Amino acid sequence: MATFDKEQVLAKAQEYAPQVEAFLADIVRIPSVNKHDPEVRVAERILQEAQSLGFESELAAKDPQRPNVLARYGQGDKGFALIGHIDTVAEGDHASWTFPPFEAHIDNGRMLGRGTADNKGGVAISMYTLKLLRELDLIDPQQCAVTLAGVADEEAGACSTLGVRYLLDSGKLRARGAIYTYTSDMVCIGHRGLLRLEIRTKGESIHAGIDAWHQKTSGLNAVTALADILLRLEKLKVATEPVSGFENLGFTITPGTIFNGGVYESIVPEAASAIIDIRLLPGQDGRAVEERVAEIVHAVERERPGLKTEIVKKVDIPGAAIPLDHPLATIAQEYTRVYHGKAWPIAGAGPGNEGYMLIGAGIPTLCGFGATGGNPHAPDEWILLSSLPETIAIYAGIIHDYLNQI
Repeated sequence: MATFDKEQVLAKAQEYAPQVEAFLADIVRIPSVNKHDPEVRVAERILQEAQSLGFESELAAKDPQRPNVLARYGQGDKGFALIGHIDTVAEGDHASWTFPPFEAHIDNGRMLGRGTADNKGGVAISMYTLKLLRELDLIDPQQCAVTLAGVADEEAGACSTLGVRYLLDSGKLRARGAIYTYTSDMVCIGHRGLLRLEIRTKGESIHAGIDAWHQKTSGLNAVTALADILLRLEKLKVATEPVSGFENLGFTITPGTIFNGGVYESIVPEAASAIIDIRLLPGQDGRAVEERVAEIVHAVERERPGLKTEIVKKVDIPGAAIPLDHPLATIAQEYTRVYHGKAWPIAGAGPGNEGYMLIGAGIPTLCGFGATGGNPHAPDEWILLSSLPETIAIYAGIIHDYLNQI
C-alpha cells in the first residue's frame, strides 16, 4: 500500500477529469425524476461504467424498475461507503432554465442540469475515487472495501424503503464510515429531523348568501377554522437543548406550506387541509411536539362546536449527527484545507436527508460533503467542473486516513 502524496493524488484525479465529466453528462441526460422516471435506466448506465472500469458491481433492488447500483473495490472487513442518490426532483418550467435541464450544458466552467449537484455529481466523483484508490494503491484491498452506492427514491422524502433502507436491511451496505456525496461548502456532521403533518378540518357547507348563514344557525367554515389553527401554530415555542454544530439552527415550525379549501365562491367551505413543516434538532422528542400541536388543534375544535379535525403524520425523520470531533469530520476538514486552501467549517445541516439511516445503523456519516455546486431543486442547477477532481482527491485522502486509523 502506497503512502498518500497529495500532489500525485490531485494530478491523477485531474487526469480523470474528461472521463468524469463525460460520465456525469451521460447520467444527467437520463431523466430520473422521482414519481415520473424510474431509476432503472440511469442505474444501468452507472453499472456499465463500473463494469468498464473493472469493479465488482451489481443492481440491488426491492423494485426491479427502481434499483440501487453498487460498485466495490476491495474485499476486506474495513468498509467505507460513498453514497449518492440517482433520482432527482422535477425540472419545473423549462422556460426558467438558461439551457435545457437534461442537456448537461457546460457554461463558464459549470455543468448545468437537473441532478448535477443533487446528486449525480457525487455518483460520478465516487466512481472515479474508486479508480484512483486502486491505481495509486492507497488502500489494502484484502483488508478494506470501498463501496459506491447509487440509491433510489431519496427525493420521496428521505424515508423510502427502496434505497438506503433496503441496502442496510438486506446486508448489502456494511461500512465503518460513509459520506453522502452532496455538493457542499462545509463538513456536514448531521441534519435536523423533519416532522410533516397534515391537518384536516371539516365543517358544514351552506350557501353563503342565505339567512341561516347570516344568523349563524347553520354552516361552519372549515377554512377559517383551519386558519385559526395555523396562526396559533405559528406562535408555538418549544424549548430545546443546545446541540453542538447546530448553533444557528433550532426548532422551526412552518404552518401552511400547502393549503387547500373550498369548492365554490358562494359556498361556505365544508373541508380544508394544510401541511405543517416542523424541523427538529437531533435528540429532540418529536412525540412531544406532536402533542403540543394536537393541544392547539383540539382547543380550536372545542371553541367551534361541530368542527371535526384530523391530524395525519406524513413524514417522520429523526435528526442525527456525529460528534464535532469525530475522526471522520476532522480528517475531512483537514483535506479541505489541503486542497481548497481553507478549512471548511464543521456543522450540521438544516434540511434532512438519509444520513439518519446510516448513523442509526452505527455507521458514522458525513451527511453532505462534496463538490462545489448550487441551485438544487431550482432552475439552472449546476456543479463546478474544476471541483470534481479536487473532490476525488479529498475523498481518497479521507478514505486512506480513516481506514488506516480504525
